[in-house]
Amino acid sequence: MGRTIQKLTMLLCFFLLLSAFTATGFYPYHARAFDSDSLLYQPRKEKLSTFERSFTPSFYDTEVYLYKKNDSSKTQGRPIDNFTSAPPETVQGYRVQLIATSDYDQAMNLRNELNIKYPELWVYTIYEAPMYKVRAGDFTNRAEAKNFLDKIQSEGYRTAWIVPDRIIKNQPPKPPLPVQIDSTAVHNNFEE
Repeated sequence: MGRTIQKLTMLLCFFLLLSAFTATGFYPYHARAFDSDSLLYQPRKEKLSTFERSFTPSFYDTEVYLYKKNDSSKTQGRPIDNFTSAPPETVQGYRVQLIATSDYDQAMNLRNELNIKYPELWVYTIYEAPMYKVRAGDFTNRAEAKNFLDKIQSEGYRTAWIVPDRIIKNQPPKPPLPVQIDSTAVHNNFEE
């Protein structure tokens, strides 16, 4: 009986030590604490000072570019002073819808084709499940939309039609398409 009490006492001391280590964070498995409601792993909470010591602000530095007023590389050839300060607003107007399809690739190909043919015209791809709709233009009245519809139907888009839509008023000019660069071409810029 004395030996059983001694074993129980040792077992009780072991559990008390184990709970003391767990409560103070010395027990190595404390980092793998589990929530009592779910079996999700919850990491041990670290002190903020640990993260402050390892924080390096230069790691998060980003490049900042300043442009001069006459720098036209970022303003598509327009001086910065000529930008309109009025924010764009939406009003009721018209657009010409060229296609309504469930094929994403077909819609994107048509959009890219229109962007190349009409670089000054805004082209929109609208997704209304399950259809992709490609619409062009921001026309304030139906007569403008009809003129563009006639033009585009004469070029082979016979299924195009006019749809009422919210259009963007005070729309800035469309930026030019990026220039294709031929990386295989040989350019000799050296003077002989």
